[in-house]
Amino acid sequence: MVVFGEVIVSDAFSAEELSVDPSTFTGDFAWLHGYWAARAGANGMPAWADIRLVDFPATILPWLVIMDVVADHRSFIFRYWGTERTNLQGVDMTGKSVKELKIPGLAAAMLHQNERAVAARGAILYLNRFTTPSGRAVKYEALRLPVTDGGERVGKVLALSRYIEDEEARFPGEETGPRPV
Repeated sequence: MVVFGEVIVSDAFSAEELSVDPSTFTGDFAWLHGYWAARAGANGMPAWADIRLVDFPATILPWLVIMDVVADHRSFIFRYWGTERTNLQGVDMTGKSVKELKIPGLAAAMLHQNERAVAARGAILYLNRFTTPSGRAVKYEALRLPVTDGGERVGKVLALSRYIEDEEARFPGEETGPRPV
């Protein structure tokens, strides 16, 4: 994997960091960012105790992941892994490290993006692209939001993905929506 500024490129995965402008967010991105920002403390981030998944719209939960920031070789552990992610990737990653993701280049990119969210102590947005082992092109935006453990330490990262459908990212004749890899 090579990092060019904030563009990450590997043989099967590329990612570009985009500017974060909440006024341009729509749908679930707008809701999640608004929820996160409304609960932010003086440090600009909400505490985990202020995040209540029962408040989240049903459209967000299947695509949401929540990762614990851990101080060992695993780095980020999936606390919550939405059901549509399981359907798309064919695996439930709950309780596993980001480093265990199997799509080529995905683990390294997710690790980098989570580290960026922790370091930025604010919202980050990436445009990610990869090709599945079956040859399907997938393109999506990923919004990452750091959450504190109640103090100053970032203890979790929330991530929501919005898949971009276009002719190049779909199988011929397929309906809309992500498909399993």
